Amino acid sequence: MLLNKKTLFSVATVLSSALSAHAQQAQQAAQEATAPADSAVVKLTTDNFEEFIKENPLVLAEFFAPWCGHCKHLAPEYIKAASELEDKNIPLAQIDCTEDQELCMKMDIPGYPTLKVFKNHDLANPKDYQGARTADSIISFMVKQSLPDVTVVSTEDQLTDLLTNATEPIVVDSGLPGLNKSFYQIAGRLSSEYIFLSYTAENSSTSSSSLALYLPNEQDPIIFNGDAKKLSADPEELVKWLKVEALPYFGDIDGSVFNQYMDSGLPLAYFFYTTEEEREQYTDYFTELAKKHRGELNFVGIDSRKFGRHAENLNMKEQFPLFAIHDMDKNLKYGLPQLAKEEFEKLKTAAKVETKEITKLVDNFLSGKAKAIVKSEPVPTVQESNVYKLVGTTHDKIVFDKKKDVLVKYYAPWCGHCKKLAPIYEELADIYASDKNANKKVLIAEVDATENDIANLNIEGYPTIILYPAGKNAEPVTFTSARSLEGFLGFMKAKGANKVDGESLYKTYLATKKAAEPEDEIDDDDLDLDHDEL
Repeated sequence: MLLNKKTLFSVATVLSSALSAHAQQAQQAAQEATAPADSAVVKLTTDNFEEFIKENPLVLAEFFAPWCGHCKHLAPEYIKAASELEDKNIPLAQIDCTEDQELCMKMDIPGYPTLKVFKNHDLANPKDYQGARTADSIISFMVKQSLPDVTVVSTEDQLTDLLTNATEPIVVDSGLPGLNKSFYQIAGRLSSEYIFLSYTAENSSTSSSSLALYLPNEQDPIIFNGDAKKLSADPEELVKWLKVEALPYFGDIDGSVFNQYMDSGLPLAYFFYTTEEEREQYTDYFTELAKKHRGELNFVGIDSRKFGRHAENLNMKEQFPLFAIHDMDKNLKYGLPQLAKEEFEKLKTAAKVETKEITKLVDNFLSGKAKAIVKSEPVPTVQESNVYKLVGTTHDKIVFDKKKDVLVKYYAPWCGHCKKLAPIYEELADIYASDKNANKKVLIAEVDATENDIANLNIEGYPTIILYPAGKNAEPVTFTSARSLEGFLGFMKAKGANKVDGESLYKTYLATKKAAEPEDEIDDDDLDLDHDEL
């Protein structure tokens, strides 16, 4: 959400000749998102971006828009941080996404400003800066990023001291065969989330040739007992292991840790509790269940008093306590049966969730026997236009039509871009529907993604437009061209399996439409003729 803030100045202050030049510069910086040319902030574009990253081992890049209120607010802090870090050879850069749209799309920029850290010339794996947007925080974070990714520890006393005072997870490599290269590579990517130590001491009491993860406030380390050869061959295996093992067995979830659970790539099992006493009552049960299914499913507690409405996102009624599972990869939700509203109100104070029912649902989910709860609008009895309306329960049947190229617009009713696209999309459907042969080969459809669950599809923005080619429906193609009739018609011909020539259809459609229009009748009263008066 963009917040527009207007700073009010009194007339006397604005006109005062006592206003210093420094104050004037600060005022201007606060109003402009673009850093001035004489600042230490480097201007990057599509033409020099990759070269700059390859030349500098550490870069913080701000992707922004000049009109963005948050960007304007950040500007003076960003300029100050750039000035302080210039002497340390840590450049701060800006990319104007209104000028370099393709670069910003390539970097998956979701909003403005987005700050990304590029380290070790790695263009493919930048880190999002999520700290405070102040000069001090930016400077502190970037200085830390400039330190060695791996700290070499040579004595057991040093290791013990670091582990005892740790406030972040610590990963310790004690010489696991073949891991060295992968360890340093991953340390470069994840140094803002973990502390990486290489322990080289000999004849110590610590297990040799091992990889261990130490979590704050936990006495026992988590030892890697998988295939070390996989870690050596594929560094991503180390990332997967850390993302799962760094999470608590049964911790609470809120906005500050949600991304960590998302990054693990595992389905998420929620227990909505109503009081601290109720949470405590189930803690031992969920902890043991989580240990049993480590690496398959993450378990979290969530306070229904603060986040009760999240139950609706899981297709559940707000009846607490409750248990539900969200397979985020497939976008499928599962939950225990719930009561009618009247029944629940009668039992509200005595409501509880049976652990045996939770265990049964977890087992069925992991074995593939559980039935998902699908949110869907009612199936339309009549299609009111040539744009075919899909719902959750009909989506897969329609898009997997082997004979038709099916183009689907996933939209939200409140989305401004969706509203702007609507008339173009409707005319696109009319064009294909105007020809009997094309109508059999192409279907233009849409679905309200806020009211209907679509399995195996996560919509990241609206509108999202996807083509399911006939006979190759399992290989969908996302539409990324200009949202114009010409753009859609060319896309359908190039990417559709039926290769329908929509451009030729469009010409015929226009000619037919013009011929069908009634000619303007001329009224005698509208004629402006010169004539003699009698």
